[in-house]
Amino acid sequence: MKNIKLTILLALFHLASYSQKPNFSVYNNQINLLKQEVKYFKIEKINNKFYMLLGGGGNVGVFISDEEVILIDNKYEILEDVLMASLREITDKPIKYIINTHFHHDHSDGNRAFGKQGIPIISHQNAKKRMMEDIELYGGIYSSIKDFIQPKYDRTSLPVFTYESKMSISQGNEEIELYNFGKAHTDGDSVVVFKNNNIIHTGDAFVRYGYPYVDLNNGGSIKGLIDFLGTLELLCDDNTIIIPGHGGLSKKEDVTKLKNALDDLYTKSVIGLKNGLSYSEISDSIEETLNENLTVKLNYIKTIELELSRD
Repeated sequence: MKNIKLTILLALFHLASYSQKPNFSVYNNQINLLKQEVKYFKIEKINNKFYMLLGGGGNVGVFISDEEVILIDNKYEILEDVLMASLREITDKPIKYIINTHFHHDHSDGNRAFGKQGIPIISHQNAKKRMMEDIELYGGIYSSIKDFIQPKYDRTSLPVFTYESKMSISQGNEEIELYNFGKAHTDGDSVVVFKNNNIIHTGDAFVRYGYPYVDLNNGGSIKGLIDFLGTLELLCDDNTIIIPGHGGLSKKEDVTKLKNALDDLYTKSVIGLKNGLSYSEISDSIEETLNENLTVKLNYIKTIELELSRD
């Protein structure tokens, strides 16, 4: 009888454990779709040393020094061959480092391919921390991210160099600085500044598709992102070229435009929520400047309310 009871208990434990396994179906569906649809990346030349690869995930920055290449982000593991084919159209030099601007799959999933090749990966310490776990992204702004769980990275796919607030790298004649300014898109964002070429890769802390996605589940903050954009302005002059996480090459004025629009939405949402206005009433009080659809605008207001409730 005792053996029977033990067998039943073990079976129940196994079922309970199985039922708690993360559901990666949204992630897997995206990977399968990319495999079918993405056959090449658009290559945009910035100067003789810098290029940007667009399509099939976040923008990849390519810096070519005298003998080696540094990549900023690396898209998806499944698109490694496409990425390398695009890179080989530019240069045959080897990759020395890969810098992850943050941990999200569309920017760092390529770690799973390049890490196995022994290429050193650099990130903020919080980005590495997130990569070590199965992580659910905040799905309250964009419906495509609802129930999205990103699988953890194995040991060979993790960054080998991390930093807390600032890191400096000398490569050829270029001085590269990595900064983390606290909570923004996530709590592990890296802004990558190429000082001598006056080029900045921002990852998803600055994007060009409208109201930016903020991952509240993983240290992101809308108020923090607004503060970040103000700091980014100070890093730029009128000649700075910005590689955003998504979208075309940008300038300081584009950062200012996004900061002002986001600040207007945030301020009016806070005031409206305090005064008991409905989401629709708050939305009507906000002049639309980013060509975003109404659902996303309302979701943003609800996300601001959620963020305020956590403070």
